[in-house]
Parts: sequence; C-alpha cells; structure tokens
Amino acid sequence: MKSLLKPLAFLFALHATAQAGVLKDHPGHWMGELKIPNGPTFKSGVEIFARADGSTWASFSSPDQGGYDIPIAHIKETGDVAEFDLVFGAMKLTWAGDHFKGEWTQGGATFPIEKLTQVKEFPKKSRPQTPAGPFPYKEETVAIPSIDGVMLGATLTTPMGKAQPKLVILVHGSGPNTREAEHGGHRRFTVLADYLARQGIAVLRYDKRGISRSTGDYANHTQSQLAGDLYAVVQAMKARKQFRRVGILGHSEGPMIAAAVAARHPASVDFLVSLAGVGLPGKQLIEAQDRLLAKDNGASPAEVERLMEYVSRFYDIIIAQPESETRVAALKAMRAALPAEDKELVKKYKMNGGSLSIELASQPALRVVLMADPHNDWRGVKSPVLALNGSLDHQVPVESLAGILASLKAGGNRKVESAILPSINHLLQTAKTGAEDEYDVIEETIAPLLLQRVAAFVKKQG
Repeated sequence: MKSLLKPLAFLFALHATAQAGVLKDHPGHWMGELKIPNGPTFKSGVEIFARADGSTWASFSSPDQGGYDIPIAHIKETGDVAEFDLVFGAMKLTWAGDHFKGEWTQGGATFPIEKLTQVKEFPKKSRPQTPAGPFPYKEETVAIPSIDGVMLGATLTTPMGKAQPKLVILVHGSGPNTREAEHGGHRRFTVLADYLARQGIAVLRYDKRGISRSTGDYANHTQSQLAGDLYAVVQAMKARKQFRRVGILGHSEGPMIAAAVAARHPASVDFLVSLAGVGLPGKQLIEAQDRLLAKDNGASPAEVERLMEYVSRFYDIIIAQPESETRVAALKAMRAALPAEDKELVKKYKMNGGSLSIELASQPALRVVLMADPHNDWRGVKSPVLALNGSLDHQVPVESLAGILASLKAGGNRKVESAILPSINHLLQTAKTGAEDEYDVIEETIAPLLLQRVAAFVKKQG
C-alpha cells in the first residue's frame, strides 16, 4: 500500500443521509460471522453512530481481514431492514428482536452473516504503544464546520493543569483515514496525541471528509478541498482563544496540505511539522514510489525499466484526459494493447493496484496529485518548520526532503530544522527493510526518537 497514493480499495462518495429508524435505535458495534460455502469464515460487522452533523450513519469492518471503518456509500432503511452499499459489495441487516440477521452480496453471490450481536468493540491487534489510562489529559469530541457544508468530526486532547498550551493539528496522509490514522492495529495519531499531551501539548485530530464521523464526498475530493478543511480546523481552534500557539503536523500527503494552508494564510499557522513529507512534483514522486514497489516485489533491473515505461504511459494518459469516462476508456485500451509479456509483468509484480488501478484513476484526486507541484507552497511557508524523513521510506523517497528544503530556502525561510532519520520507514516505525510487507509485523507504532524530536521542536515555539 502506498499511503500517499495507494489507499485501500474502498474509496467512494457518501451520497445520502440515513434517516431515523432501525439504525438510530441500535447504535454501537454489531458483529457476526460471514460464512463462505466451502470456504473461510470471517468476523464481520458494522458500527452504527451519529456523524458530526447529528445524522445516523455506519461503517463496515472485517476484523479477520484487518479492515476497519470502511465507508458505506449509501444507506436505505425500510422498517426493520437496513441496506448498505459499498464499492465492493452490499450488506443487508434485518432487526430480529435482540440482534441483526445479515446478508453479504458480492460478485453476484449472497452469503449469510450469522447473528450479529452487540459487542463493546471489534477485536484488534494489540500494540505496545497504544495508550492506556489513567490519562493526564482531557479528550473532547468536537464538530467543526468546513467548506461546502461539510462537518468534520474531531477529538481535542488538552493536558490538565496547563493554561494556554500550544496546539498541534494532525493532518493525515492519503486514503480513507479516520482521526486515528490506523493501519494494521497501529493507531498512529492516537499515539502521537497521547505522547504530546503528556508533554503538555494539546492536539486536535479529525476524520477526513466523507470518512467515519465527518460528512462529505470522499471519493471526489481534491487537495484544495482538503486544504479548505484544514484551514477551517485552524480557524476553529484559533477562535477558541485557548492556545498560545497553533501549529500543524502532517504525515505523507499531510505536509503538502499543511504547506498550502501555511503559505496562503501565514498569520494562522505558527509552526509546521513535516513527517515523511512530499517535496517532489506529483508524477515524479509517484513514479519513484512505483519503482521502489517493483523492486520490493522482486522485479529485476531490466523488468523494472520495462514496467516503468508502462507506469509512465499510464500516468500520462490520466494527465492528458480531464474527463473521467474518456480517461478510463483510454487506460483500458492501453492495457488491452500491452504485449502479453508486459501484461504478465504487471500482474506478477502487482503493478495494477492503488494509483495504478482503473478505479482510482477514474476519480479526480489522483489526476490533481499527479499534476501538483508542492514547491510553490513550500516556498511560501514562512513559519518555523521541522522536516523529518526516514532513510527506509519506500513511499516518499529521501530525495523528497531535499525538495522541501530547497523550496523553503528559495522562499527565504531560515527557521528550519531537518533530518533523515536512520532505519525509519514511511509509517514512522523503526524498520529493517522499509518494505510494505514489514509494516504489520513491526510492533512499534512510532519510533521514540521521532516522538522526542517532534515534542522538543514544538516546545521551542514561543
């Protein structure tokens, strides 16, 4: 998974609001077993909740497959029946007195989900750094109005007994991220918030638009909308007059969003932290990711070069075709015309998912990112900056840091600290290889050295 541009496959819009009914009457986590005839059984379930605007909604989870908070595109309620549409399937729940009866439909086949009963939460991997109480801070759930009617769900963490603390706003990388920025049981933003709060620093983290408690259209979002959401969060926190300084910390794509806000609204951002941040033009960065992915998947140097010809053509078509239908048709035609040997290489080395998938290519966000050049925004950042990248990052190569630093220098910003941290991967863990298949087997969520560097920098800001 490229967490910058290879989000999970369930990317789509939230088109409607579920009305009061069977879902509103039964909030919480409901889990059962999805049975595949002559195949495996998977724990599966839904969480029913109120979004930031008060509407009732739900998300799907498959704990045995490591999938949580998967967005639901559309909900229809009729009496005791609720029907959910997901991009890769559909689910039907029927209230049966004290539990839900479920059906899962995918690929034209329907499978039963045995009795969904209420549970406290879905089972997740235990990670050593996941915070455990008692907590020396307060957590408050807040709703923040943003642009185009979107309401963002968020958590504000404030240290106890500290007047006018500094505040750090956390901005996630690409993909359908909740405020926890969870991957493989690693709740990265939860760990960051806990660590910083224990250092006397307040933290605000929020669900991306169209994800979990935030309303909006995720599938058709653009970076400018994400920047608008971030600026709305900054303004909301400034309006509270509760914090001495307000800064932004972004991961992966997050620093690009943060730089855009800091450059365009310099009086609003007092400092900026970039973790695994992007400092290269979009197409150049994504092609560098794909090159590393091909190598990680075992391609020889000659095979990598052949694959990169295909990759470059794929992205050139996306850039050249502004209309989704035309773009998709051109990509399908290009793939169909590939020599048999190239088709086999693409399949063998998994170069057909994420940013190289037709599904993601049909959406506007990828084209915007491919055409983006973050240099202009980084040149406009005048606030103090801490920029840290990992030496084993296979998704945002270390050359990206040089691009950030060059742009800051060109803009006259001398208040910059930076480092390439040894043995740190893209998810900010201490790693051995940096490859994606290593993420879930590492017990560490965030390297302690990185946490310490961030806290020390924030403490120095005013």
